[in-house]
Amino acid sequence: MRKEIDQKLLVRPDCLMFFCDDTGHEDFRDRSFPVFGIGGCAIMAGAIEPVLKRPWRELKAEHFGGPDVALHASALRNPTQAQLDALNRFFREQEFCRFGVTITPNCKLPTGLTTYHVVSRSLHKRWEELTPRFRPIPAEVAFIFEASERGDALVQRYFSDIVVTIAGSRVPIHLGIKPKWAGDEALEVADFIVQAAGRQARRWDTGDERFRRDFESVFQANPLWSSFNAIQSLAGELAPMTNHHEEPAPLPPLVWAVVFTILLVAAVAIFALVLVR
Repeated sequence: MRKEIDQKLLVRPDCLMFFCDDTGHEDFRDRSFPVFGIGGCAIMAGAIEPVLKRPWRELKAEHFGGPDVALHASALRNPTQAQLDALNRFFREQEFCRFGVTITPNCKLPTGLTTYHVVSRSLHKRWEELTPRFRPIPAEVAFIFEASERGDALVQRYFSDIVVTIAGSRVPIHLGIKPKWAGDEALEVADFIVQAAGRQARRWDTGDERFRRDFESVFQANPLWSSFNAIQSLAGELAPMTNHHEEPAPLPPLVWAVVFTILLVAAVAIFALVLVR
């Protein structure tokens, strides 16, 4: 059964939240940037405010003109060194998961297979890889995408069949689309993550094997919390998502403490999102 887009979402503190954004065009129509990718961040709902949202707002207040300023990587023009250092420090130090999948025209697809389909299947694997690393074990999982005129229907088509099984049991799944104007901090962070992934993929595609500094800060600061794939061939990329639970790696002490404290205080839903089709 296909999962419908949630209109309003209330989740438990032990809900694992995946915030997703895309970069480029799935048909590579931007000749100056022939890359397509989807990526973002993952964090337990109870840890979002202290671990992600509050530090992000503090970063914006100090370096970008105010905590409520909209901040998007693609719109960042001529940043100062202090701004770049602050962004790199944020991604190196904040303990949340980050994931990404990219593809370029150099990956030749069989007739009838789309880049979005291939990227979405690989993205399922990134989620499957990261989910068992969280403690406490998630009781439910939510996938939140930034709204776009072109992408909303694709999200519904390619992500509404997700099934997640943890510790032998299927857990509730939420699928949501949130507008850019809502100014959600987690989706702003997701934008920076997927832009770093796309720019790195573009560099590799030109034959330059060096790592960009933003990519290093986002994906290499702590490999335990990262899952990235630059698709070059289809080998192993099209298997369906199962998300079988494995023994999770230890959660970093700061995040574990934050989540545990919040779970003690709040045993009911505390996190709300207003979502649109």
